[in-house]
Amino acid sequence: MKKHFLKFSTSLLLGITLLTTSTFTSCSNDDTAPYSVPVFNGQVESITFDEVVIDPKINNPNASYKWIDNASQEVLSTQPILRHTFNKPGTYKLVLSEQNGSSYQYFTYNVVVSKSYDYNYVTLDLSDFDFSNAIETLGGKYWENTYEGGTYVESQIFKFSHTAERSWNYWDGFVTSNSNDNTSHSNNGGSEGWLSYQWGNMAKGGLKGEGTPYIVGYWGYYMKDWQANKEIFSEEERSNWIKIGDKSDSYNAISIAIANHPWPYWGNLNGDGFARAFEKGDYFKITIHGVGKDNKIKPNYVTHYLADYRGDKLIMPEDWQIINIKELGEVSYIFFELDSTDADPTVGPNTAVYFCIDGLTVDKQ
Repeated sequence: MKKHFLKFSTSLLLGITLLTTSTFTSCSNDDTAPYSVPVFNGQVESITFDEVVIDPKINNPNASYKWIDNASQEVLSTQPILRHTFNKPGTYKLVLSEQNGSSYQYFTYNVVVSKSYDYNYVTLDLSDFDFSNAIETLGGKYWENTYEGGTYVESQIFKFSHTAERSWNYWDGFVTSNSNDNTSHSNNGGSEGWLSYQWGNMAKGGLKGEGTPYIVGYWGYYMKDWQANKEIFSEEERSNWIKIGDKSDSYNAISIAIANHPWPYWGNLNGDGFARAFEKGDYFKITIHGVGKDNKIKPNYVTHYLADYRGDKLIMPEDWQIINIKELGEVSYIFFELDSTDADPTVGPNTAVYFCIDGLTVDKQ
């Protein structure tokens, strides 16, 4: 969104005083230089991260222009029309210099920048995640510590659960991948082919596009979530959790992006040896829970359907879905549970309990 020059001030003296005492006394040692009296042209209001556009309605093709932040002396633009984004709130006192040969004209403006609603947002960004030692797979790489116990994916304020046992070739929780593979590996209708290709994503990459990093989750419910305390959260009792900052700070949940993983996607369509093809009435869903600073599990939760055949057709998105999780409120953790109508009451879902996430966003209080 662009913020154009909106609001004029009634005070000219402020800009003139600022200009003559703070900025232009140092422009030249020649007191006879042909400087004009600076003109205060008004005030514009904006918010952080929005582009400010100020058109002074002057465009002398023989002149050169500079827009200067009076406090920092940073040159913001050398064009007659200013286009600039302010990322911090405050009042910015700007000077426009028009030089035509040895003649100068000056105009001053105030830009009042308020905090945008998302000013304190923290959004998961895996763009710089190090894949230099990652393991090659079809269409990309996955995290080298996938099968190493006691290791975690950490990015910014976010720490992702991870359990692994190399001797069993087992992992659960979360790992990183940048694979663009979204094909089926159900060889002859079975699941064995999937074990070497657990790292894909139906969207073929993260929120930033094909081949960009994202998080793959596998829900290791059997020895964890099924036996977990339903009221008090414990890292050891839950398979798929994300820790958010530390308890000295407060964060409100905002949103998270979720995409389908290829294994359950193709299994729901065609079956995979364990899972059967979905029929009308079936669903595969993920539930997102919040945990407060007191480690109590919040009563509110958010449910998203990864596959939904409750209507007349099977709906399984192949792109990223942005899920509103504001209902969770202030959180120090979020954790995930999955459920499928294709399940055994003793051993749990036949549907492969994988999912992909990116772009988790929280608001620092």
